[in-house]
Amino acid sequence: MRLIRLSICLFFGLLPLLATAQIYAEDVKPIFRELRALNGTWFMPTDRGDRLEIWTIANDSTLVGKTVRIKPETGDTVTLDLLRLEKRDTVITFITIARGQNKTEPVRYILTSAEYEGYIFENPEHDDPKKIKYRLLGNRELQINTEGQKGSRTVTNEYVFEREFAPSTMQVRLRAGLNYHNIRATGFLPKDDFGNAPKFDWKPGWEIGTGLTFKGRGGFISVNIELNVIGRFASAVSAFTVIEDTVVTNYVRNLTYNTTWLNIAFVPEITLRRDGRLSIMAGPYVGRLLTSGGKGIQKPEENKLYRANNDFKKTEIGLIAGMQYKVNFKNKDLDGVIGLRANLGLSDIDNLYTRYSDNAALSNGRISFFGASLYYSMNLLKL
Repeated sequence: MRLIRLSICLFFGLLPLLATAQIYAEDVKPIFRELRALNGTWFMPTDRGDRLEIWTIANDSTLVGKTVRIKPETGDTVTLDLLRLEKRDTVITFITIARGQNKTEPVRYILTSAEYEGYIFENPEHDDPKKIKYRLLGNRELQINTEGQKGSRTVTNEYVFEREFAPSTMQVRLRAGLNYHNIRATGFLPKDDFGNAPKFDWKPGWEIGTGLTFKGRGGFISVNIELNVIGRFASAVSAFTVIEDTVVTNYVRNLTYNTTWLNIAFVPEITLRRDGRLSIMAGPYVGRLLTSGGKGIQKPEENKLYRANNDFKKTEIGLIAGMQYKVNFKNKDLDGVIGLRANLGLSDIDNLYTRYSDNAALSNGRISFFGASLYYSMNLLKL
């Protein structure tokens, strides 16, 4: 019996240590980086006046905060708690000094759990509260739950704050993905001797880019300014004859166009609910042709006068539209967005098909690239 009692005492005595062991040493740094999102002013209305929780970043391992109440009758500010978050070696500590309690001595709580449901700090030796849980819901809402003991009664409290005066935020993003493009033809294009118009088909490509994302105060609207390098490929089967003076030129194309473009895009983005995961986006882009070539049959043969590299004009204007979905990983540094978007060129990038005719009525054919891309984007400032 004594052995059983001793085992029970040891078990409950080691509970704080077992709880603390849930946080591994390698997790401490990224967890504290997440807690830096507390930085700012959080607001909650109450019957006794507005309550604010204010946090500032002191350095890479310390956040300093306080809880205040604003008296409705006078507007005076009363400090209720002084707060502090510290990362020391492999431990994250939450320190609070409550006004008029504990002889104004600091009470320390150790971070024992960090999950999607929140960050839990515990001090089993303190009566009320024994446990404090912070939960951030996006960038706009903060939930704080406390659990304590008063005599034989368990006491719980819940506080729900909203971020106040949240400044606009900027992200520097890296984007990489795959695309699938084709050539869109409109109007009249020259036909071969059998009456066949040019045919175009889809080909896969690639893209990589960077950009700035400016997030608005409300958490609904963002603006993306992007600089992308895009590899676009499309197949073309075409044949026609051009007669200029006494020179007869037979154009034949049965090849894959390989083009590389430098694109600048301005893309507003709307999140469907405040700081939600799903968003839609649309905006214009301007492209500049960097390289162009053709792999396959091309007649006349490659020379200084006729070559696939001259088949496209240098500048393109178009539209982008699509959606993005935020994804989270165990390693928060890898958090980012998966995006799916379509693009449609609006300007004519046809050089080849305007060579065959000087008649405006017969030269109204236009071609442009259109396609879709699937990509992953991440915020470089979080690395």
